[in-house]
Amino acid sequence: MIENTALVLEGGGFRGMFTAGVLEVFLEQQLSFESVYGVSAGAAYGASYISNQLGRNMAVNQYIGDKRYCGVGNLLRKGSLFSWEFIYEEIPQHIIPFDYDALKQSASKFWVGASNCETGKAEFFLLNDADKKEFKTILAASGSLPFIAPIVSYKERLLLDGGLADSIPFEYALNSGNKRAVVILTQPKGYQKEPLKHSAPIKWYYRKYPKVYEMLATRANRYNESLKQLEQLEKDGAVYVIRPTETLLVSRLENKPAKTAKVFSQAMELAQKDIMNLLTWLKR
Repeated sequence: MIENTALVLEGGGFRGMFTAGVLEVFLEQQLSFESVYGVSAGAAYGASYISNQLGRNMAVNQYIGDKRYCGVGNLLRKGSLFSWEFIYEEIPQHIIPFDYDALKQSASKFWVGASNCETGKAEFFLLNDADKKEFKTILAASGSLPFIAPIVSYKERLLLDGGLADSIPFEYALNSGNKRAVVILTQPKGYQKEPLKHSAPIKWYYRKYPKVYEMLATRANRYNESLKQLEQLEKDGAVYVIRPTETLLVSRLENKPAKTAKVFSQAMELAQKDIMNLLTWLKR
């Protein structure tokens, strides 16, 4: 168990299979962290890491092309492109069992981030303490992307995608008592997020929640500034960054399991080559 060093998992939709591949190597190496922070896809793939289930993320991957998982039919019927009932109830409880007991008993505390639609601030929830219903609600809130998923209500808060308020929660992790952090990104070095386009219709769409529009409008600048801060922290030895060596050839809403499986394999290969460097850094 690594103490005083957090593990931070960025989102990125199905680019998160890169994160899943790195976490698979961590599981093989029995490498665990006292505290883990994940948003959106980082939270989704991180859950099976915390429950210590080797191979589970890859097993679930075969269902991403299933219309029950993601499809226009879900959007028309339920207002969400993703069916959270299928993803976070049917799959973990019946198809590919999730070890809820292992999550509760894990020595790693897993904090999942979501964005508060009324305050524009990030909210973090301890997934270890969640029952099965809360498990679904927290992960759904963290992954509810604007426009293609509805706002989620939880604990008197209205929540959307965790990446809106805090895409890479390394600052939150470091401000929560951790001295250092290992950060897994899903974009290569040099990536810069593009500014928001078509702002007028987006502002109208979220007219009842101006903070959502504000988060969307400022997200690119905040994200790019975070990358600058990470670069400096990396130079200072306060963070260890693991990222793809090149742009991943999958879309945020990928529905071809073979493509995401390839990303998973590439990530495992990269992590296996890098693991000794990471272990050396952790021992410093």
